Amino acid sequence: MQVSYWSVLLSTNLRILLDESVTDVLAQQFKAMPALNVEYCRELAIKGVSDPEVIAYAKKHRRITVTTETAMDHRSFPVCTHPGIIVMAGNNRHEAIHAENFKRFLLSGHRKKTRDAVSFLSGSAIRIRSHKGSYTYQF
Repeated sequence: MQVSYWSVLLSTNLRILLDESVTDVLAQQFKAMPALNVEYCRELAIKGVSDPEVIAYAKKHRRITVTTETAMDHRSFPVCTHPGIIVMAGNNRHEAIHAENFKRFLLSGHRKKTRDAVSFLSGSAIRIRSHKGSYTYQF
């Protein structure tokens, strides 16, 4: 039996909820990553709801919300009041670059730190704001 590279590095799937700001193209790339358990707002009954309702759904289903909306931040949704938010930030909005950055983040060893936090993923770094403070990790 052949063991995949992903399964060796990531023994459990990260449960995420893709916000509607995530494009269909990027959503398909996330769904193709074996280390993720993905739900997509555009495919659920919560399609078109407000950001607080998206976060309430994520909280109920224990999923980290992934968005490209920078307004979903620690001021709007304080840390430790939700399972976590990861904002795909940065100047480049190309889906392939976002997907590659997320893959590198998954393999970086920092994914557990995003639990209950608001994180900003851009380029080769993630800035995580948690109850312990704000930290930037390069990968």
